[in-house]
Amino acid sequence: MPEPILILAMKDDSETGKIIQTLAYSNHPLITVFNWKNQGWEKLRCENSRVKTEDNLVDPESIDPVSLDLVIIDEEIQDNIQLYTILEKIRELDIPLIFITSNSNNTLEGIQINQKEIYLSRPFEPREFILTMQTAFYKKNVERALHESENKYRILIENADDPIAIVDYQGKFTLVNKSAAIFFSCEEEKFQGKTMWELFPPEIADLQMNNIKKVIDTGEGRIFENKSIIRGKEYFFSTNIQPMPLKNGEVGSVQLIARDITPMKMVENALKKSEEKFREVFNNANDGISLHLIEEDGSPGKFYEVNDVVCQRLGYCKEELLEMGPLDVITPETKEKLYEVMRTINSKGKATFEAIQVTKEGGLLTTEISNHVFTLQGREMIMAISRDITERKKTERQILRILAGIEGAGDAISIAMPDGANFYQNRAFNELFGYSVEELNIPLGPVKLFADLELGRYIYQTIMNGNRWDGELEMVTESGRIFPAYMQANAIKDNKNRIIGLICVLNDITERKRVEYALKTSEEKFRNLAQTAVDAIIIIDGEERIIFSNNSLERIFDYRAEEIMGQYIDTLIPQRYMEEFQVKLDFFHQDDLGVGNIFESFGMRKDGSEFPLEMSLNTWEAEGNVYTTFIIRDITQRKLDEFKLKMREDIFQLMSQNIDEVFWIIDPLTGQILYMSQSYHKIWGRSISNLYQNPRSWIESIHPRDQEKFISYIFGKNGKTTSHREGIECSVIRPDGEKRRIKVRAYPVINQNKEIYRRIGIATDISDWTPDSG
Repeated sequence: MPEPILILAMKDDSETGKIIQTLAYSNHPLITVFNWKNQGWEKLRCENSRVKTEDNLVDPESIDPVSLDLVIIDEEIQDNIQLYTILEKIRELDIPLIFITSNSNNTLEGIQINQKEIYLSRPFEPREFILTMQTAFYKKNVERALHESENKYRILIENADDPIAIVDYQGKFTLVNKSAAIFFSCEEEKFQGKTMWELFPPEIADLQMNNIKKVIDTGEGRIFENKSIIRGKEYFFSTNIQPMPLKNGEVGSVQLIARDITPMKMVENALKKSEEKFREVFNNANDGISLHLIEEDGSPGKFYEVNDVVCQRLGYCKEELLEMGPLDVITPETKEKLYEVMRTINSKGKATFEAIQVTKEGGLLTTEISNHVFTLQGREMIMAISRDITERKKTERQILRILAGIEGAGDAISIAMPDGANFYQNRAFNELFGYSVEELNIPLGPVKLFADLELGRYIYQTIMNGNRWDGELEMVTESGRIFPAYMQANAIKDNKNRIIGLICVLNDITERKRVEYALKTSEEKFRNLAQTAVDAIIIIDGEERIIFSNNSLERIFDYRAEEIMGQYIDTLIPQRYMEEFQVKLDFFHQDDLGVGNIFESFGMRKDGSEFPLEMSLNTWEAEGNVYTTFIIRDITQRKLDEFKLKMREDIFQLMSQNIDEVFWIIDPLTGQILYMSQSYHKIWGRSISNLYQNPRSWIESIHPRDQEKFISYIFGKNGKTTSHREGIECSVIRPDGEKRRIKVRAYPVINQNKEIYRRIGIATDISDWTPDSG
């Protein structure tokens, strides 16, 4: 570690000597100090309790501000002309600055941090001074690490193939990468500041912003598919929206990563037109992103960074993969190909190839990997974007399965020539009607299957003209049986929009009609059950008008049935919550989420008073009409209980963040750390984020002679509580080598079944500091 270089400028020589002596006793083996003395600079070396003068007169111009690590100056002499000049240079370079100030006016006490400047008020102890200096070094190291992390993030964004953007709560784009700018035919600089509504139609922009605001409000990311109109052309995207926290922890904007899935959607839609009951043939696959080094011989080195998708696909945790490289996760056949790929990358800077990857469990994944070279912090690396194409390779087999599925489908399916002559009928069609394909293989031959021949000719003429027809009608079998059926008929077209065939999908709905009749007869039973329900029940039609309400509606909303019947549902919802309610309602309708969709909103009684409610909804069809049933529950008491619980949690957080002792909670079965207080870094000298990344780091920081005692005590060896009721003492070795003596007290938490379900602990710093300690 390079020796720290400091500038020291004090008004009082005795105080200067005290500070220099303290530096000599610090943990640093060697410190260079430029001391302001007699309007000149004195160069000193502080080492192992000794102070050595190397030069009594140093030219101020010879001091390079860039090499400085810290400046310590008496606030009373900062206006000295020579000192003022060098201070201005230092402030431009973001070098930590400590002002020694007097507290005679009682405006400052102890250590005060003001942005990049730190104030230490007199009188101060050596320990306070060393702590202040360590704080300044720590701030500088944190700022440097943050800057390096931001550079790494920006490189990943700029080199991504997918469009990536950052959007704030008002829908304004604050950052876009090159891929996004190219996709929208707009320069990156001109892209900045544009809003969603300037790039998309209003209805699409509103939908996008609804999802973005949900992520910002909840702090939880989400992935969804959506349709967009760009430059008059329709596109489909799989969009990953993740929250972007601010420095204060709040979420002010989101990051969007959009994957163009338009080609896949075109294939999917074509298949749906042929048969709506068959599932999607092609599925989206999320991409894995990894960085790896290049060895001196040109071969791929260890992974430098991997994302969660790579970990999930291969079954390894991130720490395991960072000890491996691309050669460790591919088959021998792919390894032979990879060496040729590396030669291409070395000559052209990029390459795309197919690879067979091996998971931790031994499974095989077919992937398409796009590689390109870039430089990160002066080192050449390769970014690999891997796309799982296992499903793509299975497409042909899936299509064959789909054809087999058509033959085995329960619906009757027939395919005819453009003139209406059948040339294919599946097994279900033959069994339903009793006709062979040869008997219907004449122009308009299938018309004989219609009970109403005129309707049959009309339907065939409609689809022969390239249009679609679907609906209920009566059909007749070869034996003369007439039965109700539902038919979907359409023309089959090629890529030039020419009709090359006709397809009809038909199913016998005799049983459904019987069930519908039974449902009608049971309507009175439903009404009796609904009227006795504790929750309010309403039914609305497709125009969102109320067509049914039970007795509980009057108890909750104060409306009688005759008052609310025929009214729109917004009569029961406060106007200021209506837009949000409508968005939720449309979301459940559009996404077809099934029965029992539940969400919370607010209701409005007849007298105008508002209250929180919970709604469960179900949309259903009857006789061609769409209806929605709502079951509504007043949750005022539940919300009051939740508020009380949240208040107790906030009080606990406030206490844990304002005590000097370290407080933790551990799962006794797994040993997992469930909670660690913010003061952890004060004693252990490590960040909490580092602890959660390496859960054993806090135990490994305990002095080796104390580790067994510490583990046995805090975890309760063999499930017993412990005999050390007064606690134990042990030493912590911080990353900088400093030792801290701590007293630890741990207690089991017993549940109502008299079982230990949590272990809590408290660590107190009991170190006695002396100048020559450590």
